[in-house]
Amino acid sequence: MSIYQGTALRVNLTNGEIHRDRTPENGIGGRTWNSVTLLRELEAGVDPLGPENLLCFAVGPLTGSKLSATCRFIVSAKSPLTGILGDSGARGFFGPELRWAGIDQIVFSGASESWVYLYIDDDRVELRDASHLAGLDITDTTVRLMDELGDPDLQVATIGPAGENLVKYAIISCNLSRAAGRTGMGAVMGSKKLKAVAVRGSRPVCPVDPQRFDKACDDLMAATEAHRQFESRRLYGTTRIMDSLADYGVLPAYHYRSAVFDDLAKVNAEALRRDHVVKSKACYNCTVYCSRYNVTSYSEGEGPEYEAQAGFTVKCGSSDMELGVHVSNLVNRLGLDCISTGEVIAWLMECRHEGVITDDDCDGIDLSWGSKEALLRLPELIAAREGIGNLLAEGTRLAAKEFGTEARALTSEVKGLELFSADPRGIKGYGLMNAVNSRGGDHYRGEPMIELTGDEELALRRVGNRNAAHRLSEEGKGALVDYAEHMGLLSDSMTICKNISCCMDVVDFDLAADAYSGLLGEDITAHDLWKVCSHVSQVERDFNMREGLRPADDTLPERFRGKPIPDGPAKGTVIDIDRLVKDYYAVKGWEE
Repeated sequence: MSIYQGTALRVNLTNGEIHRDRTPENGIGGRTWNSVTLLRELEAGVDPLGPENLLCFAVGPLTGSKLSATCRFIVSAKSPLTGILGDSGARGFFGPELRWAGIDQIVFSGASESWVYLYIDDDRVELRDASHLAGLDITDTTVRLMDELGDPDLQVATIGPAGENLVKYAIISCNLSRAAGRTGMGAVMGSKKLKAVAVRGSRPVCPVDPQRFDKACDDLMAATEAHRQFESRRLYGTTRIMDSLADYGVLPAYHYRSAVFDDLAKVNAEALRRDHVVKSKACYNCTVYCSRYNVTSYSEGEGPEYEAQAGFTVKCGSSDMELGVHVSNLVNRLGLDCISTGEVIAWLMECRHEGVITDDDCDGIDLSWGSKEALLRLPELIAAREGIGNLLAEGTRLAAKEFGTEARALTSEVKGLELFSADPRGIKGYGLMNAVNSRGGDHYRGEPMIELTGDEELALRRVGNRNAAHRLSEEGKGALVDYAEHMGLLSDSMTICKNISCCMDVVDFDLAADAYSGLLGEDITAHDLWKVCSHVSQVERDFNMREGLRPADDTLPERFRGKPIPDGPAKGTVIDIDRLVKDYYAVKGWEE
């Protein structure tokens, strides 16, 4: 069904032609438009790093509106890391600025012969030479463009050296450290020799039915600020979950070898805030202020979020918080995905610990647990594709082939995408989400947060099963993940922050319907939105099956299947991923 068709900008990087078009008719913004575009227009089997791949940026009708935290943009392409659907979203201010310029989607095709950037100033759109930006990191590129164009409010989405060098988990970043981090969208951008997109817009998003729209905005604001997690999220952001995951017994200490980390107090949210945070920060139109600006003796920057915090400390066996914060800053500037980078380093350390490899296999770098040398040198080698970094830039699935079957058995990835920093055996809805979602091993596709609440009434209301509210229960998790996926798609279409919509559970399809209806002046129902999300869920499945994905790929890494958590509060817990996947398939109506 057609709810809203926006303006699409088509940019052919091979010949420099730019023209305006319309977004697909059967979508509601953001990810829905991008996924439909890729299925319709890409031939099966195209090289993700070839000119035939498309790179799609999209916002949605609600982006940059009065509705809280409608701050994201979604980037999609065939992933060079996984070979299936790739996409990622970034928060900040770039997405709203693109919407204010009157553009809902940009579809890049072809590839330039030399480095260029796209400049948008309302109706003025042009490709410009970026040869002077080549080699610059994300911070320097952003500042250079602001200075060059004389506009400190310019919004820039750019790649760093990792994207230029086609690291398969390179990011696209805006506002210096707001990353579209997963599945290697920065490498696709680099393959097209597109260094950046710089945009300024001046057209506000105005609702057709202000009364209805304003009520939806007020309801969301009130629910957010009344939420039990509001204050802790303002203080600590996502880093607040470090202690919670320890209590659940799912910390990924020493690359999932233990759920216990003795020096947790040195690297948790309180330590970060006490020792390194100097200022809270917010994305567009958000009162949570969940991000933080940090200072260390090495560097300063924004963050880290939980994944970088844990990935460069607990997961690697390091209790040096200052080092971990600096590595997060470094990875952001180089343009690397912090989850994949942290996983690559921790996996190498475990391989060395198990005697599968030696330091000599990695250019003589010390790979012992918590190694400062490894944490400092490996990101730079990976971003430059120098030495061992050239192999590691391919991701753990391909790198493991070079080190043998024992190294492969220690990897933690699904469909080529490295997992998050938590043990999926002790949070079973999240385990299932990592196994089945359409971009590979990832928790953020849709957050099945309900299983962490113990709120049986909420679970009953959302998914029809009280047991889904309990993280160690395997009952109702197929329905839970299906609901979480729909919420993820809805959030990626509204381009609202998932920390609010999914994690705090203050957005549902009814509120979204009121917001869409008020903005567009049409009577859009929750069922209408659910149907679109169901359709696009199938679109993404069809895309992946066309690229060779099979039901057998919907599983967890070998190290988690049938093996118990070794210690900690959840000691002995196992996950029957085959049962969970079967339950999920039944809910989706898919054949096994």
